[in-house]
Amino acid sequence: MTRALRALSLPLSALGEPGPAMDVAGSRHAAGAAAGLLLLTCGLGALSLPRLLALLAATLAPVGAPLVAAHAAALHDGLVRYLVADRLLPPPPLVIAALLVAVVAMPVLAGRRVSARAVWGVLAVGAAPLLVQRLGELLVVWSTPADGLVAGDVVGLAGRFNVGLAGVLGAAGRPPDGALGVVADAANATGLWVVGLWGWGLARLDRDACRDGGGTVTWPYVLGVAAYAAGYAAYAASLPAYLGLVMGVP
Repeated sequence: MTRALRALSLPLSALGEPGPAMDVAGSRHAAGAAAGLLLLTCGLGALSLPRLLALLAATLAPVGAPLVAAHAAALHDGLVRYLVADRLLPPPPLVIAALLVAVVAMPVLAGRRVSARAVWGVLAVGAAPLLVQRLGELLVVWSTPADGLVAGDVVGLAGRFNVGLAGVLGAAGRPPDGALGVVADAANATGLWVVGLWGWGLARLDRDACRDGGGTVTWPYVLGVAAYAAGYAAYAASLPAYLGLVMGVP
């Protein structure tokens, strides 16, 4: 039981000591670290749902003509599904990026006798900054006054904790859109922090596997950035279809 709890707590340990946490996850507890990350991410996201759903219900209270009330009810149901998925699932761009990194890094490192489990351990522990993001989003959701909010504000409320280019531009009164908006959303502290940890962890595996200790290893960082960019591009391209599916729009 103690060993299982230790494995599940590895993402928390990674926030203070990422190197040792990656070593433990890669050697014995990659699955436990991944499970711990998903449970903690889901749990922190779920804590913001009661507040978000209450605000959404208040902003979409069915009033007026029956047709208007029916439209508000349908919109409410779709937005509830969106909020639940958004709060309980990890960010899709990082999920896509992790899969791309694994697909490329595993064959490369397998040639140096590095196990796939070690790679998954790095990916799981390196995504620990997601917990900081979820905690910040939770604080924003529960501390933002309800006065003057509309449904669109409620849906994007957690996103106000956006420590990155999009948040800076929005605060300056120049919210980006189009392709620039995708780039600005991707250039956030959490995503770059995760990618940096992935690159650092994979570089450690590469150096440790080299008989001579190796020199400066750069390919894991390049791979992480490229996978993250591809993940965000794929997410942006599929977002309309995803929203249609979640919102129930044919």
